[in-house]
Formats: sequence, C-alpha cells, structure tokens
Amino acid sequence: MSVSQSNLSDPHYGFDLVVAVTQTSVNATLKQLLAGLSAPEVIVCYVFDDSDNLVPIAYETLVANAKGSDPFAVPDGANPSTNQDLINLAAASFAGAVKARLGLPDVPLASLPPIATLGDGTSAPVLFNLLCAEFQIVGFEYGPHTKWINQSQPSGSGAPWYFSANVFLNITTINPNSPVPPAVQQRIIQLQHQAPNAFTIQKLFLDLDTAILEASPTIQNIPPGWPVWNLISSVFLNAYFTQLRQNGDPVLSYSFTVTAPRPTTLELGAVSREASPLKQNGQPIKNPTAAQADAATLVYIGTQSTTVPVPVPFPWNWVELNEVSQFSGVQAVRRDVFFTYLAKLINAEVGNLCIATNVHMTHSGEDFKIHYSSGRSTSPQSFRPVSPIGPPDGDGFTDVLSLSFVNNSHDNSESASHAVEIWGDYNFTLTGHVAVKGNQIRVQVRAVVYMEFKHREVFVNYTDLSGKSYYDKTLTVLYTLGVEQNGALQVTQTNSVANQSARWDFDPQGILGKFGFEDKVKNGLTSVSTDLSAYIDTAFTRYVDELTNTINGYRAWVFPGNDAFTFKNLSFSASQDLTAQLTYVNPN
Repeated sequence: MSVSQSNLSDPHYGFDLVVAVTQTSVNATLKQLLAGLSAPEVIVCYVFDDSDNLVPIAYETLVANAKGSDPFAVPDGANPSTNQDLINLAAASFAGAVKARLGLPDVPLASLPPIATLGDGTSAPVLFNLLCAEFQIVGFEYGPHTKWINQSQPSGSGAPWYFSANVFLNITTINPNSPVPPAVQQRIIQLQHQAPNAFTIQKLFLDLDTAILEASPTIQNIPPGWPVWNLISSVFLNAYFTQLRQNGDPVLSYSFTVTAPRPTTLELGAVSREASPLKQNGQPIKNPTAAQADAATLVYIGTQSTTVPVPVPFPWNWVELNEVSQFSGVQAVRRDVFFTYLAKLINAEVGNLCIATNVHMTHSGEDFKIHYSSGRSTSPQSFRPVSPIGPPDGDGFTDVLSLSFVNNSHDNSESASHAVEIWGDYNFTLTGHVAVKGNQIRVQVRAVVYMEFKHREVFVNYTDLSGKSYYDKTLTVLYTLGVEQNGALQVTQTNSVANQSARWDFDPQGILGKFGFEDKVKNGLTSVSTDLSAYIDTAFTRYVDELTNTINGYRAWVFPGNDAFTFKNLSFSASQDLTAQLTYVNPN
C-alpha cells in the first residue's frame, strides 16, 4: 500500500494531517448527493425592446404581459398563427426563455459525465461539470415561416446538458455574509470554520458551486444550430449565474445541511487542498487511461495551527491503481502528533510505577537501626519521544517513546567503638519503550529493585546480602489498533510479564551470623522486598487495565472527519505516520 510511504514529519511537508480521496470516489459520492438534491429553479426570459434589442424580463412579468400564457407550457411545433398562447406571447415581444434546476438528469448513471475531473497542482484545479435535473429552452424562430421551439434536456439514453468550467479550489472563498437567509448563513459559517467539515462531500460541492460562479462556464451538449439558442446564448450564461447569485451565494446551500462534527482531540485550525494525479516512478502519468485518471486524488492538508498550510506536491501515490475499487481514500496523521498524544495517555498512568526507595542506617553505641522504605516518587519520569527515530529492531518494531526513572539510595553507619560498620543499597529503576509495527503498538515497562547489605567487624568485611536485582520484571502490553464501523478507534490488548528476578541470597556472616542478628536483618530485608514486589505486581495489572480503558475512552480522537468517512485498516507507515483507509458515508 503506497500510503506506507507517508512521511509528514519530513520538514519538506510538516503537515499534521492529510486526507486524500480518489476522483472516482468523489464523483460517486457527489452523484449520491445530487440524486437527493432539491435545488432552486432558475428561469430567465427575454423580449425584444422597441429597438429590437434582446433584454431580460421577469418570468412573472412576461406571463402577465402575455395575458397569462406560459411559454414553457406550449408544445414544440405549435402553430404561431393559430395557437392563442403563442399569439399572446408574440404580442408581448417574447423572444425566448430558459428554465434550469441543478441536480441529476433523468439519464442512466453511465451516461453522466464526471462531475469533477482532477488536474495537477497545488491550486487544486478541477474541471467541474454542474449537471441539471431540469433544462428547458423555448422561443420563436422568427422568419418567413415563424416556428415555435420547445426543447428539453434529453432523458433516457440521451446526453445531458450541463455547465462546465475549470475551477481552482484553493482560491475559492465562501462569504458567510452572502445575501441568504440566516439559516443558510449558519450552514456556510459552520462549513467554513469547523475544519473537520472540510472533508464532507457537501463542503466540496459547496466550494465547487461557489467556484463556478467565479469562472466562465460553458454549456455542453446543447445541439448546435438552434436559432433560439443562438439568439440568447450570448447573454444566457451571464444572466443565469446572475440569477443564481440573487437566489443566494452559494446556490446549493439551500439544498443540504451538515451537522456539527463529532468532537475530536486532534483539532485542526486550517486546511488547504491540492490535486495529485496518479504517479509512476514519482512522476505524473502522461495521457492517463480513464482508470488511471480515476485514481487521481484530491488531497486535503491540515494543520493544528490557524495558518493556512502551503500545499507541496507529494512524490508518492496515496492510493494505488489496484486499490481504487476497495476504498475512497486514506488519512495520515503525522507521527509526532499521534505519539505526543499517546504519550499523554500513557504518562497519565505511569506515575504509579515510579517508586522512591530509601534505606536509613543509624547507631546508638554498638546498637544499629536499619530502616527500609518505599513509596510513589514525587518526581516521576514520563515517556518522551525518541529522537532521532532509529531503524526497526530485529522483530520489526520501531521505538518511538522511551522512559528512564532511577532512584538510588545508599547509607552506612559505624558503631561508637568503630569496631563494626554496616552499609547497604536499596535502588529502583524503571525503564520503558513504546514501539510500533504495522497496526500494533507495543508498550514495555521494566521494573528493577536492587538490594545489597554488607558489614565490617574490626578489619574483616562481610557480604551478607549479595548485590543483585531481587525484583526484575518486564511488563509487555501489545495493542492492536482497529476501527469500529462508526469510525471510533478501538484497541485490543494482550499482555505478559517476564520475570528475571534473582533468587534471594542472604547469608549472614561473622558475629552477625553467630549471635542470631540475621533473623532481624533478614526479616526486615525480606518483608521490604516482598511488600514492594506485591505493590509493583499490582501496579502492573492496574496499569494495563487503566491504560487500555483510557485509550479506548478516546475512541475517535485521531480521525477528524469521522462524520464524512468510515475508517478501516489502521497501520503505521514506514516513517510511523498513523494511516487509515477511508470510505465516504452516504451524504444524504
């Protein structure tokens, strides 16, 4: 899968998030949207003035001037000399009219042109074809034998009529103060200022619709040579889009609503777009086939900053040709963004595992007091990003976070006569590693307790407790990432504990051994070791449970746009970006 090449941490890019959707998925989902669209109808009528110039007239005014005759209701080929409606329209100096309503025409889907054809470039160029559910042209063909024409967009197997224009999405702006009703303004503001909505097909259609108003569209598939069409085509397009603007810019904001996106922890501040054709050896394919063109992607690039990111071409394909039929696109989250957040989740629980150990030895005359204690550290360490990230280990996992906590305690005491001296060490270390491979995250934590006790009698040194790691266990938790049908991040985990603890090695020597002091010392050392071992064992179990619950508690945080897409097949790229396959949800 080519998305395995995702490397958003490369300074050449530096984006926090990428969403790339294929041309074929965009078109299929746009057609789903248009199939349920209820767009406003636009009627443009023309009459001749006293100087025989073609001028527009309001439809209602025309019908009133023509004594109630409706030009769109008069059948094609009617006789202008005998049909009373045509006589009335001629008396009103009627020339011709066009009625159109955006949406899907009544033709097979296979007969429809692509709604969006992606170009190549950081301005996100798109050839946008704006289809019409309704398109009707009526008018007189004046001459020696005046004729009446009433033609509509073909249905059935015919080729539809549609507006076509080259637009550039990255220079399109939507004005929330457009002269539209307050409810429509709210939709525009919601779409414009909530970055996760940037990925919805409704937002894309809104942007395309707005962009075409700024372009110079042409009409496709109108049969050439129509006298009525030739008469009004020079003024129709401008008049049509002027009328659309009067109905509210952008036009289609009347036709759909978008709910507020589900909250995500990864909050995007700004989004840009670019168009990326299918590449071969890092270069766009020249003269692509239809299938290769469908594999082109519309790429959204997002940052948590409110500074709009500057698009940079990617040298890899986000979706390969053989993957186009399997999903709509992919999403990639920059590794630093994901692992910084993951570290917060892990570190929220790791403090319980950082132990402060302490040994304190005192004497009174020839009597000694030995005190061992342990408790949670007031200065716990946390997992931090590994920098630079090295190559994978022999098992294929790559370390991305590490932890190192060390607490050493040493003390000694000498009797008043200087004949006897005791000393000991009570140390604790905690090390950790978080590594990733495929769709798995591995968390390893190793806790080690080192103890040693020695004493001196006159000039002889004795080792009573050999210095060893009497507690040495490694907890390994393996998380497998998945996504539920509703787009929520879900992890499953397995865990194990490896025990490398040394066997207890206490052998009291000298007077300490001969006079039975060993029981007191041994019991003290043993109880401390046992109590601490029990605490860490329990803490390990609690850590696994709480960490798993915490991660699953943030079920959708990593995927902005979870109202626009469903997700599957999470995995880490070769550069540890977190990636997922996307499928558009039904836009209706």
